[in-house]
Amino acid sequence: MDAISEKPVCYVNGQLVPEGTGAVSALDRGLLLGDGLFETMRVLGGGILQWQRHWERLHSGAQTIRLALPWTADELHQAVGQTLHANNLCEATVRLTVTRGFSPAARGLLPPADAPPTLLIRATPFAPYPDHLYRDGMRVIISRKVRRNEQSPLSRVKSLNYLDNILARQEAAEKSADEALMLNTRDSMACATAANVFCAHAGRLRTPPVADGALPGTIRALVREDLAPSLGRVVDETQLDESALLNSDEVFLTNALMGIMPVCAIDGRPLSTGAPGPVTRGLRAAYERWFVQQKTKKEGR
Repeated sequence: MDAISEKPVCYVNGQLVPEGTGAVSALDRGLLLGDGLFETMRVLGGGILQWQRHWERLHSGAQTIRLALPWTADELHQAVGQTLHANNLCEATVRLTVTRGFSPAARGLLPPADAPPTLLIRATPFAPYPDHLYRDGMRVIISRKVRRNEQSPLSRVKSLNYLDNILARQEAAEKSADEALMLNTRDSMACATAANVFCAHAGRLRTPPVADGALPGTIRALVREDLAPSLGRVVDETQLDESALLNSDEVFLTNALMGIMPVCAIDGRPLSTGAPGPVTRGLRAAYERWFVQQKTKKEGR
């Protein structure tokens, strides 16, 4: 096990190096072309929450973009653990990035046949979302400038190219909103810039399907497969248009860092009472119970 560093370090291709050093080649395809994938993970009690789901999404994404991963799930898990230990972190956010690696030609789109991928892992102290957002809800907009291309295979992977998401988030900031929701090319709801979206109407839970451009999120899967069933609820994957969302009783967002986040208003229009509703509150309570269980397991109690 590597020694604990006094200054932040990151993991680059098997080595722990100080953050901010020029450790990645200027000819790396991740830098030049956005040719790669990433996972953002929550670490609790020194352990990665939902590691298996993160690994499966990374592996599936690599197959989609035809990037051969030379590491096993266990090897990547160990590399993350090494990075956490070196930074003396137990409660953290981990960003794991894989690129297609060094391209000696520096031009052209076709990847070299034998370039080894680049692996970067960065761990930072976990910074929670503000409490008032969970209490009062997020204010979101529906982006009018960006559409998510549900017909592209990239809508189903966490690609390094996040420019559409960045543009939509800038649009939200310009309108004093916390997040932006994105429609797809068929005017159906896809997702938020950094989260999946759910809605509840008359107690019925719905979320856009992956075929409509929704990223297969890890907390999305947890809600659908574990939390909602534990409360006797079923989540329907179904096409949602803008009207269906605006007329919902409740809307909430999910991702690996925020967990379950209520939405209080869309495009300046309050949802129902303008406060987190009973379905969202119930799911948040179920998530908190699950979270405590995971923490107990990670800490070995």
